[in-house]
This record gives sequence, C-alpha cells and structure tokens, in this order.
Amino acid sequence: MKGWRVWLQDQPAQAMVEISKADDLLFALVTAALVTLDDGAGSPVDDWGDLRSAVLAPSVTAELFVNPDERTIDVLRLVWVPGLGA
Repeated sequence: MKGWRVWLQDQPAQAMVEISKADDLLFALVTAALVTLDDGAGSPVDDWGDLRSAVLAPSVTAELFVNPDERTIDVLRLVWVPGLGA
C-alpha cells in the first residue's frame, strides 16, 4: 500500500509550533518522524488499526489513530516534555 497521509489535529499542530520556537533540532527530528509514518518507510502501520502510541523523539510522544480503510494517520495528541534531551 502506498500513499498514507498524516493529519495533525489542532492541539498537535500547536505543540509543533511551540517545539519549533524552542528547539530547531527537535522540530526537525519530530517532523522527520511524522513524515516516515507511512507504509513507504516499511512501517507496519497498515497492520495497526485503531489507537497507537509512538515515540517521535526522546522527549516527544504521539497518540495516533490509524485508519487502514482511509489510509490516513491522525495525530490526536502530541506530548512534548521540555528539558529532556533530543
């Protein structure tokens, strides 16, 4: 399967803005992790279904809803703990 799309809801998008203001390197790491959340990177997301948690960087985790039928990944919640090393 190809063509997964990753969608950020409002709160995770705001978290990404805050990360970008505070730490360019961490922002790049999280962005890269989000980009690879698809079947093209060999991730088994097409086998997941339902709700999953993922570590995007040492200080950032995400709660994801994977919909295999629509081939989308919704980032429902992004948790960033400032002060932890990236």
